[in-house]
Amino acid sequence: MTWWYLEDLARFRSERGKLAELQQRAGWCTLLGMKTDSEMRIVFDVDIHVGNTVYESSLQFPAHFPFTPPLVFPRNEKDRWSGHQYGAGGELCLEYGPDTWTPDLTAVDVLESAFKLLSVENPAAGSPGEVPSRHRNTLGQSIRGSAFRLVLTRSLQAMLDAIPIDAIASGTITLHWRKPGLICSIYKVTLANQTAWSDESYPNELAYEGLDIPVNIIRIPDDCVLPDDSEAFLAEVIQRGHKLDVRYLVLLAGKNVLAYRFGENNKRFDMTVIAPEASQRRMSIDHDVLVGRNVGLIGCGSLGSKIGTMLARAGVGRFVLVDDDVLLVDNLVRNDLDWRDVGSHKAEAVARKMQMVNPGVQTRIRRMRLGGQESAGSADSLLDLLSECDLIIDATANSEAFNLISVIAGRSRKAVLWAEIFAGGIGGLIARSRPGKDPAPQNARAALEHWFAKQDAPPVPTNGRDYATGDSVTQWFANDADVGAIAAPATRLAIDTLIERTPSLFPCSAYAIGLGVGSVFTQPFQTFPIDLGPPLPEQPREEISPDQQTEELQELAKAFVRK
Repeated sequence: MTWWYLEDLARFRSERGKLAELQQRAGWCTLLGMKTDSEMRIVFDVDIHVGNTVYESSLQFPAHFPFTPPLVFPRNEKDRWSGHQYGAGGELCLEYGPDTWTPDLTAVDVLESAFKLLSVENPAAGSPGEVPSRHRNTLGQSIRGSAFRLVLTRSLQAMLDAIPIDAIASGTITLHWRKPGLICSIYKVTLANQTAWSDESYPNELAYEGLDIPVNIIRIPDDCVLPDDSEAFLAEVIQRGHKLDVRYLVLLAGKNVLAYRFGENNKRFDMTVIAPEASQRRMSIDHDVLVGRNVGLIGCGSLGSKIGTMLARAGVGRFVLVDDDVLLVDNLVRNDLDWRDVGSHKAEAVARKMQMVNPGVQTRIRRMRLGGQESAGSADSLLDLLSECDLIIDATANSEAFNLISVIAGRSRKAVLWAEIFAGGIGGLIARSRPGKDPAPQNARAALEHWFAKQDAPPVPTNGRDYATGDSVTQWFANDADVGAIAAPATRLAIDTLIERTPSLFPCSAYAIGLGVGSVFTQPFQTFPIDLGPPLPEQPREEISPDQQTEELQELAKAFVRK
């Protein structure tokens, strides 16, 4: 590393000179000398005089000065001088920080800011003043030193608010070890009137990943002041008539939620309570209809797992998940699942993932290969489930599965969406077929092949892998980013289809999306909207005479006569 003071000797000379001038004109500044620390940073020891108090300080020039500001902190690592200080012995939080510093400022500006702060908060005469903060800490900044945390959901907060004063509720606090600490949730509570409460916003699957421990929940009066000492604290709570026989305690005082954990000898550990945001994040109002939609997802591999998870996040309420494949370790390079799901059927694992991001999701799982060697009864049952879906998504890149999906969709007049990723990761294709608006799926696919042929660039083959059997005839080179780049627009097209926007956000129902060079693509992110044309006229059904209809109904009736 090249140090700034060696790279820019003129700036080093200028800073030294301005500090000397400050000492001459300001009686509050005494320079004691210059040195380097263990990291070879330039440090000036400076005494800052405020009345009769001397603040023994160090002015440290960072390695990347003048692009980052100098720091002022106590020479004694135990000193705490200000409310605007990063802990005992830590640097002072001044007007100039990484977000406000510019290279034309100097160390003199920093020292003058430190003097101003200390003079207002600790004046030589008169009452201390308050220096307004120049910034607000984020939640992450404010709790990064907390090892024990309790997460409140909106549902839990509402339940806690309803507990009356001096009432005690017994519940279950679920512990989740997340290095380097402990994240806690409360999702089951028995109220004082013995009414059972459970948090519907808490994923059921998460309960299997934690340890359940009893917890007491008590509301105390808003004006109750609890002592800091652990033993006195426990005595105060017990004196109010509460029996404490558990290691975890939650106290409610007005809108404040206080959580504690007790260790050996009843030593108390304060837990940081993480409250829900003031306003709930939500998508546009037209997404509200998604909770009632039912999506059939065929193929829960790399592409299907991503599309399914994104649709669950968007608010889709019901899914039929079809895939007989098992997640292997090698699948982790592209799948949306992780090591916890290795060895599980992909359909079941994707259902768990969906529930973890949207606890309200309902899933029906079929560990089956669509169009494969399955029992006739199971296959027929699957077709019934898919015919009930509002949208069927083919994420298999398997022609046999696509043909059968096309038949199901045609008979039930349901929309179909499919997506494919071209081998080599050069791009992919997304397309949809809506009854009455687009050609039937097989006709739409033929139109796509015709479009590629007109470009004199036939579509690149997909990975050639049978999604159920694992047979592979070509090597797949697309990486996770390539899969995600196709999954995201496919999901947007699916959402548009489910919402049934009029007009649609997408003027075309098929898009070739480039991620590299090859086929029709000359550069990454090149996109071709493809007009599939209007739906073909429906073929007229064969009609028979009324007498013939009567004859056929009579024949059918014979099948229902019990012998």
